[in-house]
Amino acid sequence: MKLFRVLTTIIFSGIVCSAFAQDSYEADVDSAWIASQNGGSTEMNDGSDEPNPECIGDGCGEATAESTTEQASNEAVAESAAEKTKNEGADSDEEEDCTPADSLLPECKDSASETKVASSDDDDDDDDTYDRYTNENADISRASREGFSSGFSLGFRFGGGFNLFFIGEETDDWRIGYEATAGIIAQTKLGIEGLFASVGLSFSYFRYRYEADFEFDDYSEEDEAKVNVALFEIPVIIKYAIGGGNITLGLGFDLGLKLTGSSEFDQTINTSTTTEQDDTHDNTLPTAGLEMGAVLEIGYIVNKNVSVDLRVIQRFTNLLNSDVVFESSVKDAKLLGTHATIGISLFL
Repeated sequence: MKLFRVLTTIIFSGIVCSAFAQDSYEADVDSAWIASQNGGSTEMNDGSDEPNPECIGDGCGEATAESTTEQASNEAVAESAAEKTKNEGADSDEEEDCTPADSLLPECKDSASETKVASSDDDDDDDDTYDRYTNENADISRASREGFSSGFSLGFRFGGGFNLFFIGEETDDWRIGYEATAGIIAQTKLGIEGLFASVGLSFSYFRYRYEADFEFDDYSEEDEAKVNVALFEIPVIIKYAIGGGNITLGLGFDLGLKLTGSSEFDQTINTSTTTEQDDTHDNTLPTAGLEMGAVLEIGYIVNKNVSVDLRVIQRFTNLLNSDVVFESSVKDAKLLGTHATIGISLFL
C-alpha cells in the first residue's frame, strides 16, 4: 500500500512538471531564446514558426556581427556617393548662378577661366578654319595663275642683225646694211602639245647701203647712197617645239608699216678736164610705205622667262618707191630685201 502511494505521487508529479515545462517553453523560447540565438532578430527562417536552424548554437552571434558590419559598410558607401552627387550638383548650381557682377568671386573666376579657355579653343578652331580656307584659295589662285602663264606669256624682244642682200633686179651694187629692233611679244598655246603662236609689235630701224662705179668714154662715175628706214613691224609666227624639247622652229608672216625714211646720194665724177666733182642729193631715193614678207625662225628656250632666236625675213615688196626715184642709176632697181636678226626674248 505504501509502494502504491509512492508510485502514484511520482506519476502525478511528472504530469504536473510536464505541463508546466510546456507552458514555459512557449513563453520563453518564442522570443528571448530565439533572439539570443539569432543575433537579436526574432524573425524565423523562411517565415516558418521554427527558429533558424543555421543560427542556433555557438558562433551564431559572430556570423551575424560580420553580416551587420558588411551591411553598415554598404550603407556608408551609398551615403558617400549620394553626398558627392549632391556636392557636384551644388557646384553646378553655383556656376550657373555666376553673373558678370560675381566675376571677382573665386568660384566664378574658375568658371570664367574655363569658359575663356573653351572660347579660346573655339577661336583657335575658327582661325585654323580661316587659315585653311585662305591657303586653299591662295593655292587655287596660284594654280590658276600658273596655268594661265603656262598657256600665255607676255614679254619683250630685243634684236639686231643685217640686211644681207637683195633678190630682184639690179641688185649687185647694194651692200650689206645693219638693223636693230625692240618691242613687245606675246605667246599662247594652240591646244596641240608643243605648238604655239607668237605675235609681236616692234620698232625697227634699217640702214641700207649702195655703192657703184661706172666707166664711160670720157669720164668715170662713183655713186654712194645711204637709205634709212624706220618701221613698225608686226610679226605673226606659228612655232613648234621639236620633240617637246627646247628647240623651236617657226614659220610666219611679217608686216612692216613705214614711220619715216630718208636717203643721201653722193655722186663723184672724174673727167679729163676736172679731176673730181662731187654732188650730194638728199631724199632722192624714197622707200615704200608698206613692206611684207615671210618669216623663218629657229629658237632655243633657255627657261620659262628667256629664249633666244635667229629670225630671217624675206621681203615680197620692193624697198624703193620706183615711181618717184630721182637717181637714174637706181631708178629701175627692184629690191626685195633679206633680213637676218638674232634676238632675245624676256617673258614676264
